[in-house]
Amino acid sequence: MNNIDSDSVRAIDASPTNPFAVPETAGRKAAALKTRLARILSAPAARAVEADRGPTHFSFGVNRIDAALRGNAMADGLPRAALHEIHAAEKTDGTSAAAMALLLAERCRDDKPILWINESAENRRHGHLFPPGIAELGIDPDSIIYVNAPDSIAVLRAAADGVRSPAIGAVIVDLAGKKPKGLDLTATRRLSLSARQSGVTSLLLRSGSDMEDPLPTAAFSRWQVNAAPSAPLEANAPGHSTFDITLLRHRSGLYGLNARLEWNHDDHAFRERQAGETAPDLGAVPALAADRADHQGARAA
Repeated sequence: MNNIDSDSVRAIDASPTNPFAVPETAGRKAAALKTRLARILSAPAARAVEADRGPTHFSFGVNRIDAALRGNAMADGLPRAALHEIHAAEKTDGTSAAAMALLLAERCRDDKPILWINESAENRRHGHLFPPGIAELGIDPDSIIYVNAPDSIAVLRAAADGVRSPAIGAVIVDLAGKKPKGLDLTATRRLSLSARQSGVTSLLLRSGSDMEDPLPTAAFSRWQVNAAPSAPLEANAPGHSTFDITLLRHRSGLYGLNARLEWNHDDHAFRERQAGETAPDLGAVPALAADRADHQGARAA
């Protein structure tokens, strides 16, 4: 996991509360990350994805949903070169919404790195991404470049830089609250246009948003995610991460599509749980672990 601090994406966060930083090697890591990110972001935007150079859409891997999302397009699923919104239905669904954004990024990144950008304040409140939890989803933590920006303006600035580079597989723009500063129709239109030019999928991850009156954006699609109980596997082993998803908006006029999905970390694909299938009512299982600085097991400051 690469944890980068500052809106200019220049230095690793080596603060004592950062569980991923190793003080004695922070200088070497910072230099290596700086070189890596500079190389990635310097890729020319002219190398945008074209129809004959790769798939134009990515899918959930569930035929019913992917076919329904075809809309006016000639391919199933969602367009890669676009901005999509992922909303947590409630504050308690934040980890599930984050996991859904990460899993969709994994399905469309084509072995390129995922750029995840969030705010320092939210990081302090809710904890860092937890590499072992990400690995449990079948995703290599080293495939994520994690940028910790000081505020929402810096998040959007870093996202704008990342989306323009076709060397990035997907960008997750992680913003919390009802009205993050700088997040408006103009900012999301810029992200949407950059995604169209570079072919980089952009995912706007929102927690604590007002679902009754969401901010207007230029996103191609808007989804609501709820945590759902997992069905146990054989020998009562923990089940797959499970989500309830609802399509709230689609550029082709689609809405109301919903499903309960399970993520198979071996196949890297979703499976729809049918109406007749049941799971014990044990409450929603968080789908993405986070390392809390104030947790008893966290590294001491």
